[in-house]
Parts: sequence; structure tokens; C-alpha cells
Amino acid sequence: MIRKALLANQFRKNVLTIRSPRRQFHPSQNSKKVARKLPLISIGFGCSLAGIVLYDGVVNEFTYFGAATRFMRSLKTASLISYDYFMLDENDPDYEKNIKIIHQRSADRLLETCLKNGGLYIKVGQGFAAINHILPKEYTSTLAKLQDRCLPTSKEDVQKVFQKDFGTNPENLFKEFDYTPVAAASIAQVFKAKLETGQQVAVKVQYSDLQKRFVSDLGTIIILHDIVEFFFKSYNFGWILKDVKKNLVQELNFIHEGQNVERCAKDLKILKFVHIPKVYWTHTKTRVLTLEWIDGIKISDIEKLERTKLNIKDVDRKLFQMFSEQIFNTGFVHADPHASNIFVRKTPSGKAELVLLDHGLYEELPANIRSNLCEFWEATVLRDEKSMQRAASKLGIKDHMKFAEVLFQQPIRIHGGTIKTKLNEDDIKYMQQIAQKNFEMIMSTLKEMPRNMLFVVRNLNTVRAIGRMHGDVVNRPKVMAHYAQKCIYRNYSTVTGYFKWLYRRLYFEYSLWSFSFKRSCLSLYFNVLYKLGRAPASARTILKDMEHQHID
Repeated sequence: MIRKALLANQFRKNVLTIRSPRRQFHPSQNSKKVARKLPLISIGFGCSLAGIVLYDGVVNEFTYFGAATRFMRSLKTASLISYDYFMLDENDPDYEKNIKIIHQRSADRLLETCLKNGGLYIKVGQGFAAINHILPKEYTSTLAKLQDRCLPTSKEDVQKVFQKDFGTNPENLFKEFDYTPVAAASIAQVFKAKLETGQQVAVKVQYSDLQKRFVSDLGTIIILHDIVEFFFKSYNFGWILKDVKKNLVQELNFIHEGQNVERCAKDLKILKFVHIPKVYWTHTKTRVLTLEWIDGIKISDIEKLERTKLNIKDVDRKLFQMFSEQIFNTGFVHADPHASNIFVRKTPSGKAELVLLDHGLYEELPANIRSNLCEFWEATVLRDEKSMQRAASKLGIKDHMKFAEVLFQQPIRIHGGTIKTKLNEDDIKYMQQIAQKNFEMIMSTLKEMPRNMLFVVRNLNTVRAIGRMHGDVVNRPKVMAHYAQKCIYRNYSTVTGYFKWLYRRLYFEYSLWSFSFKRSCLSLYFNVLYKLGRAPASARTILKDMEHQHID
């Protein structure tokens, strides 16, 4: 019996061993083996990553690692901005207030990202800041800070460019070379130097890694745009980005910029109050541009202009004439005329002389577009809608009134039927809404334009901003309209043609006076209604408010 019991007990042990072989397959033992392998995998991955980064640093100077870092930083910013707008409720009573807050927060994030990423990100940010006739004010005013907050680079970086382009350092090319930049922009920085002849020059040196970064950074910007456009169907700035891409390629070639400088100087030679710096070709390469040194006052420095006793009205009139000559006559148009690119000097006679800088970005207008643009501008001032429509049609524009408002950056006419003898708050709000609705139409109008007109609009808008900065002391549309009319005259070569033009000229001057008189009467009318207690206080500034809502 005892023997049988022992045998049975042994059998049970064997069966249990077969059913659960703890020694061979115990989970805790398996986990320990995996745990021992994990550190090895992590170390291997870390070493591989470190090797890739090290290789990129030695061979490519961290080009790809830097691109990946900028991509992740940009992706984070795009995601945060997209999330903010996605969570915005249009039915919220505080929608208008909330969207302004989000606009500002998003603009601040974009500014920070552009400054950290540098290079093309700053250039694209500056481009978007310039189209303040499209983007909300929060974006354009914030991104405008990119004009003066670009970070300078090191002495070694400058020498690296000279070694590659000239095969030597700046000290061996110039009698004197100051490594402290006098200006730092998005794609280059400017240094003061002296030639062997003693001539002082400005040396524009491109950032050493910009050419390498161009493809990856531009690709990142386009990818992020596509992501945002996928989630927000109303966001459709891709066509603008394509135009920016085309022009950025030109801007990276400083030999091309030097050629632009000389062509601009030749075109504007007729204007004695304009000076274009001389190019020193012996000291110019693809990434280094040497120009005549210019001492002047930035056109935005109103206090210094007044202290130098320069007449602001004279400065602005010359500014508008200079760009009218390019837009209506020569067709070779400076596409980036922001305030930092225009200096003012005082001539021996005490008059203002304008100096135009930074010629990397230009747009060409063919003769047929220029002539139709002159006709359209004149017809708009004359309020001749048939001629406006005919000229706009030749330019490929369907809605001539929208096009006029984009070019002039102000409401061209006030809609709403007959003038009432009493205005209440609802009437005022309605008139303001008319101006606000024009903003929504701008995008479709810009898309209809010939592509080379896009940067002309940018030029007009930037110049208008300078005029407004000066207090709108000169009637810009009127000055430019005179120039457009003058260019039309060049098409009349016969005696009969001259008298025909003279009639147009007299009628043109009368129409300018008539429009100004009617506007003054309308403004007086609103003021009288307010004084009689038949209109709210906002009626006194309604015309100016509507204009500012349209162009801000």
C-alpha cells in the first residue's frame, strides 16, 4: 500500500511538471532576459543617432540636423495655432474679441519661431508682413518686427563666405573691413569697409549656410502650409507662397542683384532727386555684393528728417513719383520698398534726395499691362466705370471695382442708395460693414490679377504705409494719377492726338477737384447732422474710419 501511494504521488508530480513547465517558461525569467536586452537596444540606437548627428556636423555642418530641428519647431507652432483656431466657436457672443486674441497669440508664436529658425523663415515672415491689405492687423504689425530684429552672425561665418567665393579673407581684399555689421537682414548682413583707393563701401554678405538650408527650409514651409490648408479650407495663401519661392531664388544671387541696381539706376536717371548706389564688380560675387557707402536718414525716422529741416511733403511727393515712374513707365518695379530700404539725403540746395537700397527683388510689367494700368488708374480717378471695366477686362480682372479698391487701398464708392437726412447707430454700423466686406473680396481679386501685378500691389501698399506714417500729407492717388496720365500722353504723337490728350488732361484735373469737393461736402454734411443732434458722434469720422478699416 505504501509503495502504491508513493508511486501515485510521483505520477502526479510528473503530470504537473508536464502541464506547467515553470523552469523552462516562467514569465519572470523571460522578462528579465528582455529587460537585459532593452539597455543594449537603447545604447545602440543612441550611438547610431549620435553617429548620424556627428557625421552631419563634420561633413554637412549640421545642415540636416538643423533642418530637422527647425521642422519640429515649426510643426509645433503650426499645431498650436491650428488648435487655437479649431477650438474657436463662431457662435460665441465674444467671437470678435476672442479671434483678435488668437490672432495676436498666433502672430507672437510665428514671430518667435521665425526668429529662432532664421534665414528663409524671416524672409517669408517679412513677405507676409508686407501684405497688410490681406492679413489681420495683429499678424502684420507683429511680423513687421522682423525688419529690425534679425540676428547677426560671427566673424568666422563671414570669413567662410569670403574663403569660398574669393579664396581669401576680407582683410586681404579691402584696405579696411569692420566685422561689426551695420545692418542684419533675413538673408545677409551689411558691413562697412574701405577700398584700396580710400572709397568707403557697403559690403553685403550672405549667411554662409543659407544656400544649404534653402531647399530643406522652403520644403518645410510648403509642407506646413499644406497641413494648415488641409484643416482650414478657407486658408489659401499657397499661390502667394509659389510666387515668393520664385523670387527667393533670384534674391540669393547677388550678381543678379547688382544687375538690378544698374538697371534701376539707368531707368530712374530721368529723376534728378533719386540716387542709386554704384556697384563695385571687382569685389562682388554670388554671395558678396559691394556697393557705394551711403550716409542718409531712414525715411521712417520722422524726427531726424524734421531736425535736418527736410520737408516731409517734399519727401513723400518724390517717393510717390519715383515708384510711379517704375510702375507706369519703365515697368521694372522694386518689390520690397519698405522704410529701411529708402534713405533721404539733403542736397546742397536744401532739397530732399531719395536713395533706393536693396535691389534683390524686382518685378517686370510688360508694356501692355502698363498701358492698361495707366488707363485704369485714370478712369478710376475720373469715376468712369465703363473705361474702368474695359481696362480691367484687358488685364483679366472680372470685377473692376474690387480691383480699384485693392490698388487704391480705400473704398472707391459708398453704396447704400439715397442719402438719409438722419443717421442712427445702425446706419453707421451698416456703412462700416460695407467697408469690412471689401476685405473678404481682396483674395479673389488678387488671384485674378496677372502674377507680376502681385508684387506691384505689395509695392503700392508698402509705399502707402510710409505715407500714412508721415501723416498722409500728400494725396498719393492723385500724384500717381498725374503720372499715369502723363504716361498716357506718350501714346499721342500727332497734333490732333495732343489736343485730344489736352482735353483728357483738363477733364482729369476737373474730376480730381470735383471728387475732393464732393468728399469735403459729404464730411461737412455728416458733421452738420451731428451738430443738429440727428446723428451720433461717430458720424464725424465715418469716412476716415471706413477708409482705415479697409486698409488696416
